[in-house]
Amino acid sequence: MIRRPLQVTLRTGFAALLGVVFATVLASPAAAHAGLSSSDPAEGAMLDVAPASITMSFTEPPDADLSTVAVLDSTGAELDTPPAERGAPPRSLTVALPAGLGDGVYTVSWRVVSEADGHLTVGVFAFGVGVDPGHATAPEVHVPEPAPQASPLAIAGKTLLYAGLVPAVGAAVVGLGAFSGTVPGRRLLLPVAGALALVGAIAMVFAEADSIGASLGDLLRSGAGRPYIWLVATAAITLVLGVVASRSASRWPLTLMGLSAAAAMLVRATSGHAAGLSPPLPAELAQFVHFVAVGIWIGGVLLLVILLWHRRAKTATDADGSTTPEEQEASDVATIGAAAASRRAHDLWGYPHGDGPRLAEIIAYSRIAGWAVLVVVLTGLWRTVGEAGGVDDVGSVLTDTTYGTTLLIKVAVALAIIALGAFNRWRSIPRMETGGTLLRRIVAVEVVAALGVFGLTAALTGFDPGLPGEHMTEETAPPSISASGSDFATTTRVELTVTPGTPGDNTFEAHVVDFDTGAPIEADEVVVHLAPLGRLDVEHTVLTLEQTPDGTWTASGTQLSLPGAWDALVEVGVGARTTEVPLTLITRAEPVEPVVARQEGLPDVATFRLPTGEQLQVYVDPGTTGDNELHVTAFDAAGTELPLSSMVVVASMPDGELERLDAVRLTPGHFSSPVELMPGPWRFDVVGTTEQGGVLQVGYEYGVAA
Repeated sequence: MIRRPLQVTLRTGFAALLGVVFATVLASPAAAHAGLSSSDPAEGAMLDVAPASITMSFTEPPDADLSTVAVLDSTGAELDTPPAERGAPPRSLTVALPAGLGDGVYTVSWRVVSEADGHLTVGVFAFGVGVDPGHATAPEVHVPEPAPQASPLAIAGKTLLYAGLVPAVGAAVVGLGAFSGTVPGRRLLLPVAGALALVGAIAMVFAEADSIGASLGDLLRSGAGRPYIWLVATAAITLVLGVVASRSASRWPLTLMGLSAAAAMLVRATSGHAAGLSPPLPAELAQFVHFVAVGIWIGGVLLLVILLWHRRAKTATDADGSTTPEEQEASDVATIGAAAASRRAHDLWGYPHGDGPRLAEIIAYSRIAGWAVLVVVLTGLWRTVGEAGGVDDVGSVLTDTTYGTTLLIKVAVALAIIALGAFNRWRSIPRMETGGTLLRRIVAVEVVAALGVFGLTAALTGFDPGLPGEHMTEETAPPSISASGSDFATTTRVELTVTPGTPGDNTFEAHVVDFDTGAPIEADEVVVHLAPLGRLDVEHTVLTLEQTPDGTWTASGTQLSLPGAWDALVEVGVGARTTEVPLTLITRAEPVEPVVARQEGLPDVATFRLPTGEQLQVYVDPGTTGDNELHVTAFDAAGTELPLSSMVVVASMPDGELERLDAVRLTPGHFSSPVELMPGPWRFDVVGTTEQGGVLQVGYEYGVAA
């Protein structure tokens, strides 16, 4: 007997209510990637005495074998420190510092792989020793891209894994529980399911190694690699048992295959986002139950598709010329439990003779699927609230993060599948007596939509729940530096001032105005992303500014921790729109007077000897109005050309406008920048970075005659 829609609706509502209650009571704040929760010394700390070590605590346990921590001194050179070790506090890393650490600002750049879910996170912070805020000399930093999200290979691997494990679990539970131990299409379905799971697991291993920048051997020997070993092993066992079950009439191979696939789901549940919550057990258990319920539900839908296709194939082979296909299908349904499947259908699907699909079996699966859907809803609510950090934070996570957007799309597709399943339960199945075309078409759509859910889930696991430079203007006066520019569409102009403009503790102040009118823009948020140029070993930093009563945006911090040139990307948020304004900042440095060599018929050559002994040689050729080339060459203390990893040149024109010039490498230490000169005073700020991370910075002033 088919249950009434009202009963099912009440049951679904009750389960959803329980889900909200359990989520509210049991959900813990989400970690979902190993973020830095605290450090000793703290970010921005100004100490009188150098610490003996640095301890960093994370939201998830870091894998010490795969994580790296680099400490840079005030010149940009990396300190000789031992590898990071697991600290005494839970979920922490400790790095010992060399004895006799001198005064200055020190930058700590970290790349951490979570031992819980294998995700990579990166970050940077700075602290000072024996310096006053704003008077420290720190190293130059490059700001690389943030930690990668899921790569295409990782998404493909997870999708294949889910596409294999789900039918394996569904075949075991639904085949044994609803279809009397018979799995339609078992000869093809079961081996393919196992193969998909194994290929997906192997792809995930290679994707993880590539994501964290480790060799395959290093990954598999680490704590973060152990779940991948178990995942590949359980997927391989699932494949072997699938091959055996496809050829055996016994129930044991099918049962063992389902258990092996469930074991692989358990591995995923204990090595994904749920593993980062505290305590992890309730979340991991909920995730595991969620996986299994999806396997029963969606895996059963796939079996139902094959069952109906099998029936259609049998109908086609049994029909004769005196009966239309529709009439034959209705006749076949009327005698659905008695007619034997044809040899063709048997060879195609492996469905035993004399055991055709029965309406009672479809209804039995429908009831199992109903309970499975309730479990999916219940555990899904729990996990959503848990990863958001609580009921109060669900709204912001869903609307303000990529994770939330992807989750909403996934939920929408899942709800559509549930709606189709409900339609089948209440409409299509009762009409089986007059033909099964409608049911067959709808379940086929459900299977396709389920594949989309698998892909969205694969992408979702890579997201964290929770949240080129152009013009600049540099103040030559000591107190500060500033940069100004506009977005590509010239709608917004930003002037960013940094005081005192030296590496270390600074105050950042941004004026955000309309490009055309100059009127202040009523922004909702202003965020500055700072990336030091020429350094790939230090992570980028982010500073969120707060609006003051006079309409400016300001904040203080040690993000500008190294000397040299920085990319500053200012994000201005107004409602749902975000405008990006790229700027270039160059930290203030002690002026260096050049020695200028003049020779008739040749450009004037200015040689700057830096306090560290290196030299920068600068000249403009031909040095008159019109098209010119600015040449910069670096030399070491002995006068030998010094290879540079990067060069940044910013020109300040006579009218006050600034332009970042293209720097073209001619030799390892020699760069050329095209520039069109107009009469008047010019200034060229030159910042070169050595291959060892040192910064060579000078300001070259040059007058162009009319």
